[in-house]
Amino acid sequence: MKRFVLFFYLFLVFGSYSFAGRGKEHLRVQRELTATRVKEHIHIDGRLNEQSWKIASKATDFILYEPYNGLKASQPTEVSVIYDDYAIYIGARLYDSAPDSIYRELGQRDKSDNLRSDVFSVYISTYNDGVNYLQFTVSASAVQTDIKITSNRGDRNWNAVWKSAVSFDKNGWYVEMEIPYSALRFANTSSQVWGVNFSRLIKRKNEVSTWNFVDKSLSGFVTQSGILKGISGIKPPLRLSFIPYVSGYLDQSTDDNSYSSRINGGMDLKLGIGQSFTLDATLIPDFGQVPSDDKILNLSPFEVKYDEARQFFTEGTELFNKGGIFYSRRIGGRPKGYSDAYDSLLTNEIVDQNPQETKMINATKLSGRFANGLGLGIFNAMTQNTYADILDTITGNRRRVLTQGFTNYNIFVLDQNLPNNSYVSLINTNVHRPSDNFTADVIATDFNVKNKKQEFAVRGKGAVSQRFLDSIERGYKANVVLSKISGNFQADIWTNIESKNYNPNDLGFLRSANEFSNGLSLEYKIFDPFWKFLNAEFEFDFHDSRLYSPRSFSRQSLGFGFRFMDVNNYFGRLSIHYNPRYGYDYYEPRVEGRKYKTPRVLWLQWFGSPDYRKTIAVDHRVAYWFSDMYNQKSYLVSLSPRIRFSNRLLAIYSLSYQSENNNIGYYDYDGTDVLFGSRKLVTITNTLNIQFAISPKSFFNIKARHYIRHYKYNDIYTLNLDGTLSLNNSVTDPENRNYNLFNIDMFYQWHFAPGSELVLAWKNQVEESLDNPVYNYMQNVENLWNSPKYNSFSIKILYYIDYQQLKKLRL
Repeated sequence: MKRFVLFFYLFLVFGSYSFAGRGKEHLRVQRELTATRVKEHIHIDGRLNEQSWKIASKATDFILYEPYNGLKASQPTEVSVIYDDYAIYIGARLYDSAPDSIYRELGQRDKSDNLRSDVFSVYISTYNDGVNYLQFTVSASAVQTDIKITSNRGDRNWNAVWKSAVSFDKNGWYVEMEIPYSALRFANTSSQVWGVNFSRLIKRKNEVSTWNFVDKSLSGFVTQSGILKGISGIKPPLRLSFIPYVSGYLDQSTDDNSYSSRINGGMDLKLGIGQSFTLDATLIPDFGQVPSDDKILNLSPFEVKYDEARQFFTEGTELFNKGGIFYSRRIGGRPKGYSDAYDSLLTNEIVDQNPQETKMINATKLSGRFANGLGLGIFNAMTQNTYADILDTITGNRRRVLTQGFTNYNIFVLDQNLPNNSYVSLINTNVHRPSDNFTADVIATDFNVKNKKQEFAVRGKGAVSQRFLDSIERGYKANVVLSKISGNFQADIWTNIESKNYNPNDLGFLRSANEFSNGLSLEYKIFDPFWKFLNAEFEFDFHDSRLYSPRSFSRQSLGFGFRFMDVNNYFGRLSIHYNPRYGYDYYEPRVEGRKYKTPRVLWLQWFGSPDYRKTIAVDHRVAYWFSDMYNQKSYLVSLSPRIRFSNRLLAIYSLSYQSENNNIGYYDYDGTDVLFGSRKLVTITNTLNIQFAISPKSFFNIKARHYIRHYKYNDIYTLNLDGTLSLNNSVTDPENRNYNLFNIDMFYQWHFAPGSELVLAWKNQVEESLDNPVYNYMQNVENLWNSPKYNSFSIKILYYIDYQQLKKLRL
């Protein structure tokens, strides 16, 4: 089997070599544009009526990226770049033969490229390294988006302060941008040579065109850029800004429905150090307005990973995510000794208060890149002592239990750009808690090396973890992937090793270690339209997983997939997965040395998504799987209609229903036997999202989510030593469950000045857990209505103060 896989991989790699990008070689010419220095004041109004725009060089002759990659764009576009000592300015004339048909849907900042709106974007790489770019986007409805791109991965949480405006006439529409140098980082040299590209989306045609041709059959979008020349005599400015904030909260307790209030204040600071580095600090941070997690009832032996939503930890963290060993929610998360409070209870004592989050003192990050392409990142955060309050119900005496002592978190990163849009990184994370003399240290490397023609790549990660408490625990990880990354045929062959004691979880996230796995992924992509399809992709993957120590078989899977976009802009994806061998789950038993024999499974899924330009579009998903043991089967149905009531109002409703018959899982451990249960498991999720845009700078969003998960046991089994199950009749009244959760998050955001905003928020949560399933949906709703509720009302005002702008005003 291994020889066949290797032969098939080599056949595809070398056999497909001649097919990559055939017929488009003449378009792969790197274009150049010269920026023009100006002296007159540029008023950002979207009209392009200053004399400077008339004399500036123009980027023209845009080429289609999609749907017909390589053809001439249907509408002319002209882009000019001018600059002065303060900023770079981009002016775009987007001609349109049908200006009344230009889509102009309003929406939230940083999502303008996902609106039902025409869009113009500029991509800037100040180091021209093909790896690190900034994207600035403006929609025809004047909504801004800025994205930091690293290795073709976009970070929408990065926010810059810049100006833009749009206007319209009988010839089409116009975009004018002012991007101050304080929003960029570049080398302090006499002349600048930057990578640049421009793109345009005509939404009614779903047509994307670019100035410098981007071949879809080659790896990377931003790597295929043009050159911006002519910028000289500029110096990196002193980048210093402050964002002070004040916030107020009114919270309702779920215990006695009483209300409490509080007022917070603090500040974020950004300081440019040298020509290319930025120091970010948050002093007395306030994350009370972070959106609620989509919580679930977790029945697995593994931790649930929730997304990070705190802006300080999502913005500008691309360097710190190298190596995959940083999970920012460890900082300010649940105290390590949260359960110790309950374990320490004496007679007549109860836990009166037990904070579920540690409180941050501050956090600081320094990041940037030298002119030679070496990136440097330094991160530090601290959390204070966290205590649980214990109450003696007889005497009234109180005592405190330390659930997590003062903790210091550190990260150090080096990331070197290499030729051919490649890189290699080294990252170290360190966690230290003096209260229990604990230290955790992880060092990792992350690399991606490509050949000059961007056809092949070798990428991988390696890491060593060390944890020091009463003894030293060490582990390691290694992952290597060989890839063909361009052409119609693309492929990966990979191997992954994680030793038994590898543990990055003090500041990273890993569900389980002790793994030795190998895999192969083959893809055939059709980039150009054919028959009734705009594009299509066929894929096959093979996965074999074992324990690393001992080298025991775990599971094996085969996957087949087909995805497409048809001429009506309907997206479809069919997936088939099959586990051809009986496997073993070494984690579900929750007892070291035990295993559970898993069945052979066939899994089928279909997902469809119609054209979002329509007034009503319904995403839909159907999945079904069954096994050859224990009469296991499951199906899932999901519908998500989205209704566009106007250019301001959009509603998206999602309903998901999953039923699992004879779901097998851990039940209990009595010290001798591990007990498993067969249960009927039902999960229902309803989500309503309403988005209303008052203006390009004023946005209202409400999200309501109702989640139900309940199960009832059919049978209880004893887990045998060989992994099989034997019926156990000793448990006569197994513990069933009905989990019921409802959340509302309502936010109003007003960007009243560049970089400044006012946010009003209401967060509501109701949670209920019962011993037996409630099958009537309306009864679940009624139960929640009568349950204790948590409410939080808040207002927060942030004001952006830029030193350069103050200096400009004084002059």
